[in-house]
Amino acid sequence: MSPVGHSHGPPDLEGRRGALNLALGANTVLLVVQVAGGIVFGSLALLADSVHQFADVLALVIALVSARVAAKSGSAKWTYGLRRVEVLGAAVSGGLLLAGAAVVVVEAFRRGDSSDLMGGGVVVLGLVGIAVNGVSAYRLSRVAGSNLNLRSAVVHLVADAAGSVGVLIAGLAEVVAGVTWVDTAIALLISAMVVWTAVRLLQEAWIILLEAAPEGIDIDELAEMLARHEDVSGIHHLHVWSIDSETVALTAHVNVERDDLHGAQEVADELAGMLNEHGIAHSTLQVECHDCD
Repeated sequence: MSPVGHSHGPPDLEGRRGALNLALGANTVLLVVQVAGGIVFGSLALLADSVHQFADVLALVIALVSARVAAKSGSAKWTYGLRRVEVLGAAVSGGLLLAGAAVVVVEAFRRGDSSDLMGGGVVVLGLVGIAVNGVSAYRLSRVAGSNLNLRSAVVHLVADAAGSVGVLIAGLAEVVAGVTWVDTAIALLISAMVVWTAVRLLQEAWIILLEAAPEGIDIDELAEMLARHEDVSGIHHLHVWSIDSETVALTAHVNVERDDLHGAQEVADELAGMLNEHGIAHSTLQVECHDCD
């Protein structure tokens, strides 16, 4: 079997932890301010954004805990480490988003027109929300890479920044034109946006947890590429899956036209190198030949 690409260690997460801690602190403060502001200023859009903000805070907590757990190396029991915890964290975040959106929709239809809206305060908190979520999303996006859990947190923050834009519009509509129904409409738009992002996150997590072939990887093309090696006569039992959002693994049985173990190992190493060039860093190839000594 080929030893190439068999590192199970997670990437350096120090920068990610720092960005997560900063985002968590800022968004926790914003959550408290938004809840109080939504009640005081009578804004459903602001309350909707605070529900999403609550999901943001939970998503950041999950991301931070997942990053710490995922950093632990493998053991005799958890041979790949606990890196798939971050995928579970992303799935939980997606579920929280759907729950929050449902609450907002129910409240929007129950309340109807936000007749008690105080637009000036809503405008101020909309601007604060844009600033806090925008800066937090930017900081996290710089260290997220392809990590699904951190990308989940970034999506939460970007969606909430967009929601804060809606809050700002709702407040300006009341201040400038005395129109209050915009607040309810914005709340429903925020909910629709949240549902869309949550479904996408859940789909990505589902693919990894069920060990489906990662998006962008064609099993047949991989088999054909490996079979084109001059010393390979056949490929079978080929499996490709994601260990987490950053690591793709592959196993396969390879029939080789070599009659010694050293030669067969050379072929396996060359094939592992080819796979590594295609983004598959962890490959286990079982070479098969009839006359290996």
